[in-house]
Amino acid sequence: SAAESSAAESSDAESSDDDSTADPSAKSEEVGAIDSSLKTGGDTFTVSSWNADDAEALIKQWESVSGKKAKFNNMSCAGGEAAEKYNNMFNAGDDIDLFFVEADWALKYINDDDATKPLSDIGFTDADYADLYDYTLEIGKSTSGVQKGLSWQAAAGGFCYREDLAEKYLNVTTPDDFQALVSDWDKFVDTAAKVKDASNGGTALTSTMGGVWQVFSAARKTPWVVDNKLQLDDECKKFIDLAKSMYDNGYVVKDLAQWSTDWYAAGQTDSTMGYFVSTWGFGNSILTQAAGGEGGATYGKWKVVVGPQPFYWGGTWATVATRCNNPELAKEFISFFTSDADTARAYAESKGEFVSNKKAMEGILADGTYAGEGVLGGQNQFEVLNDVAAQIDMAGGITEYDSTIKQAFNDAVTQYCQGAYDSVDATIDGFVDKVAGSLPELDYSDFE
Repeated sequence: SAAESSAAESSDAESSDDDSTADPSAKSEEVGAIDSSLKTGGDTFTVSSWNADDAEALIKQWESVSGKKAKFNNMSCAGGEAAEKYNNMFNAGDDIDLFFVEADWALKYINDDDATKPLSDIGFTDADYADLYDYTLEIGKSTSGVQKGLSWQAAAGGFCYREDLAEKYLNVTTPDDFQALVSDWDKFVDTAAKVKDASNGGTALTSTMGGVWQVFSAARKTPWVVDNKLQLDDECKKFIDLAKSMYDNGYVVKDLAQWSTDWYAAGQTDSTMGYFVSTWGFGNSILTQAAGGEGGATYGKWKVVVGPQPFYWGGTWATVATRCNNPELAKEFISFFTSDADTARAYAESKGEFVSNKKAMEGILADGTYAGEGVLGGQNQFEVLNDVAAQIDMAGGITEYDSTIKQAFNDAVTQYCQGAYDSVDATIDGFVDKVAGSLPELDYSDFE
């Protein structure tokens, strides 16, 4: 790929900290207001991420249009393991200009001025954010409200279902008719019961409670931590009851581990009717793999609807390292996929991914030239995701502890479903114990 080629060309370059100019005044007029603490003119523009899923496509497209080069530092790990590797990079003094973060742990770095720079320091202004979805901006802000990261994705999601099974067991033939059956959680459960009965227990409406939890967790209004105290809101308690009911009644495929080979394979049989999927899950990810790839057993048989409630799942934010020595290129790269509607649109159409620029998405939807992912058999997923993205509200809902706490909660509820806990209260106690073991610095007095 272009990213790999550029990385190879740059492999012998020494750290650009040694080759940059400490005084950016000569270039500040050319690129806008660059903070004087940032060096410029580094030999190598370095972009770091935990894997190549997004980074290689981003770099390749930017290089092909700009004629410039970026070195991709692929850490080849899961997103949840990236923080430790980033810490090692910072401690080792490695060259790093841009690095990517996930929503669940973004604040660890966005709140750390030793790690990340405000985007205003590399020339961004409020005008650059005017066309971006609000929730993507909220997640990229520090606790004090400073914009430090931007995402090229609006990772809106929906519920994807097998249209052939929906016709067979529910007698519905259009996404609108299916949406009416799953438009809130009560209807979702009622429809799951109908699917189970009509299939004689052979088909579950959805594949995992982990997917359901992604929807619930994104829609919560209460942060996990307020004034250093762990919080458990009514949505969490509602989820515990829902999960237990769906598990016991066979409305979800039992004991199917999300991200496992079996999880994907379920979509190629009649064992499940649907998956909750985010925008990044339509391409060579969740849904296509669940269909067995292009030409697979169920490829082209899927459709997507909004589902019980709007949600986002994941997403990646580009942040500027405090040690960045290529601020001009950093701003150009980030702008290319966010504030520039034309290039953001080109990325959306080439990757099949809903981007964070509203003008870009409105343009795609207005002219109708985008045909949608083949796995959907001609449906344009952007039309559904556009409805979802406009409804997502994450103001004040993000904390630096989200990744750890969300996983602990999901683990505790899974164990409750499987019989490890005998009551809701015991499940909550188990959840609190899990979090306290990982985050002893928090206050748990409300659970004593």
